[in-house]
Formats: sequence, C-alpha cells, structure tokens
Amino acid sequence: MNVEQVLLISLALISLAPAILSIRTCGSHEVCVSKKKCDESDDSGKGKLVKRILDNSCGRDLECCDREQLENFEAYQAEIEYRNQRRKNIWASSDNPLEGEPKPNLVGAKEDEPGYKSCGVKRECVPRHLCSTGVVNEDGRYIIKPRINEESNFGCRVVEECCPLGDQIEEGRNPIQRNVKDFLLKGCGYSNPKGLYYQLDGYNNGESVFAEFPWMVALMDMEGNFVCGGTLIHPQLVLTSAHNVFNRSEDSLLVRAGDWDLNSQTELHPYQMRAISELHRHENFNNLTLYNDIALVVLERPFQVAPHIQPICLPPPETPQMEAELRSASCLATGWGLRYSTSRTMENLLKRIELPAVDHESCQRLLRHTVLGRRYNLHPSFTCAGGVKGKDTCMGDGGSPLFCTLPGQKDRYQLVGLVSWGIECAEKDVPAAYTNVAYLRNWIDEQVTKSGFPLIEGF
Repeated sequence: MNVEQVLLISLALISLAPAILSIRTCGSHEVCVSKKKCDESDDSGKGKLVKRILDNSCGRDLECCDREQLENFEAYQAEIEYRNQRRKNIWASSDNPLEGEPKPNLVGAKEDEPGYKSCGVKRECVPRHLCSTGVVNEDGRYIIKPRINEESNFGCRVVEECCPLGDQIEEGRNPIQRNVKDFLLKGCGYSNPKGLYYQLDGYNNGESVFAEFPWMVALMDMEGNFVCGGTLIHPQLVLTSAHNVFNRSEDSLLVRAGDWDLNSQTELHPYQMRAISELHRHENFNNLTLYNDIALVVLERPFQVAPHIQPICLPPPETPQMEAELRSASCLATGWGLRYSTSRTMENLLKRIELPAVDHESCQRLLRHTVLGRRYNLHPSFTCAGGVKGKDTCMGDGGSPLFCTLPGQKDRYQLVGLVSWGIECAEKDVPAAYTNVAYLRNWIDEQVTKSGFPLIEGF
C-alpha cells in the first residue's frame, strides 16, 4: 500500500468519525430511536412522580415549625415571667408573703440547670413512669392526649408529667417497667396491638401507641436530623427506599429503632441507635421513574430485640395467590411524615394509617386519570394502597413500611411495600405507589446472602 492509498483511507475514516462516535450501544431491552420519539412515547411518569421525601424550604440552619406550637410556647413563657414577677413584687412589698410559697429564685432559671425542666413551684417535667401521681388506668397504662399542649400540661412533652418533686420515682423502680434483657423473640411480624404502657386519649387522630409496630425504624443523619423511615427485617438488616438514600453514604447515616415520639427521649424503653456498615441500592433503581425503589441497610451490629424492637416478616416471592390474599387482608402504613400535603410540619408521634390494598390493574387505571395521563404504565416493581379521602402516606414518609396481616392471623404482619411516591396526598381515588417487596424478594435474598447472612426464613 503506497502513501497515496494510506492518505485516502485516513481521510475516509475522518469523514466517518462523527457517525462512528454517535453510535450508542443499546441494552437488551432497548432500541435506537430519536429523542423526540422517545420522549413522546414515554409512559413511565418521570418528572411527574412526587417522591415521599420532605423538602425543607426554609433555608440553611432553619426548619419548618408549627405556628400554633410556637404561639403556645411563647404564651407559656410569658405566663411564667408574669408569675415570677408577681411573686417578686409580693415578696418585696409584704412582710407576710403567700403562705407555703418559697421565695423564688429569679437569678438563673431552672431550665438552664442540668436535669428536668421546671413546670411550676417544686414541680418538674419528668417521664410519666417516674411520677407516682401520673394518670394511670387499671392495667397500668399511662393516659396521653396526643394533642396535649403547653397550657394543659405546663410545658411538658406528651410522655412527661408535671410532677411534684416529692412524687418522683427513681429510674427502674416503677413496678410496670419490664426488664427487657430477658425478652425472647417468638417470631417475626408480631405487633403489640394495645402498645406498651401508654394509652392515647383521642386515638382516632391517627397516632399509633408506643411500640405498637416494633419494626418501624428511623434513618437519621449525623446531626440527628430525620432523613426517612425504614423497616427492620432482621436484628441487623433494614429495608428502605432507594430514593431517600440515593446520594447518601454508609458513614453519613444512623439507624434508630424503638422510637415513637421523635420530640422526646423519655419513653419507658429507650430507643437504640446503630451505625451502618453496608448500603445496597438496587442496581436498576431509576431516580426519574423510581423503578426498583429499594435499598438494603446492613448495620455494624445488631439491635437488641426487645418488646419495642422486633423484625417484621418478609413475604414470599409474588404470586397470584398472594395478590388475592391481600384483597382480604388488613393493611396499614406508618411514618412520621406530613399528615397532608398542606401540613406545615412532620408528625412527632408515629402515625398509624389504615389503607386498602389496590390491585395493579385498578391502580394503573386510577393513576391514568391523574397528571400522569392515560398512557401511564405502572411498573411491576410498584404495588398500590389507599385512594381513600383523608388517609394516606405523604412527604417525609419515604422508606416507611406498608404491611398487611398474614392469612388467617389478626395481629401478625408481613411487609408488603415501602413508601415510594404519590400524586398529592390523601385524595379520593388516587392511591399511592409503594415498592413491591414481594416482586423484589429475590433481590433481597441475593443481597442478604452477599452480605454474609443466612436467608431470612418465612413465617
């Protein structure tokens, strides 16, 4: 081959370079078409799905806070200041101050000292189980009004009592407090249908009771901020949604189990916190369409199982029989997210939401009447629940569990879904989409064995 021939071949290759560089190798499930054609034919809902992730729009170092809560707190502080000033005036102007009332210490407030917060003269906000005068019913449960405010409880939290100093009990001395060290796990999926120790007054507001669903966990960042919900499937394994941990690493998160009131650390049994050693997101997770929205979290060490910390059962791989059984099951979802899309703050008490399961075909039909359009195709990695006015998961509930009763059992549950996305919240005939755990059961098993754990047995 002479120099002239080499030059001609080189020029030909250069002229073909743009075409060669533009060639894209498609996957086995793809074909090459124009971008316009691809966008026109899209039926995945990308760009229209509302992830169940909470957006803090306040800016740096700020967070959303309930207006009524702030107003009540400010009114309480003003009342305390007024009372202190009144006592100071009485002591200054009289030789016989109020009988039995000690001279107030107005130099340095009790709240600034270590220990419990003051809620009056010789009274402190203590955990209810550490006060002998707490309101207790016949079976030893402490009655709590979930909407309790500072005015009716003197500034104490819902699991606290404004307790006289002489009525306080030392930790561990209350006879109803169990020793959790001897607790034996009888199996997966057992709820505490009446909860433990606390009973709510106003239960129809949709709150769970303490330890009612002991598999619920919270994923927190290193500063203690809530990130998303999750589900305990083994003392050392947690499932959550991939979209909530999409841009997170193992060393940026912690997992908290056994919590109920996110605003309190005074429940009768304390929560447990664990670091994460491995974080496995589904390799085919799509952050636009949310297909395969699942992640497995491996903890550095297992949680100590206790009455308020227990795993839920996993379902078997998806079958038509299982889908039929779900239609007669009782299903619930839990989470600390917004109650409605218009809510200003997350819930501090764990929500309890009763939801009907919706079959795949019916869910797809209902979703096609929304902004998703009449051609929307519901991917098999989603299952649906809800469509009832006023009842739904919402922003902030991402990763939290949807669970249904096992066939023939009342208070024992299997994990059916993980909160993934929805169109608005709590609207009639608009069910929410959940990660289909049964459809992804084989993936879960693969990740569990890769991480060195034995396969999780069924129920």
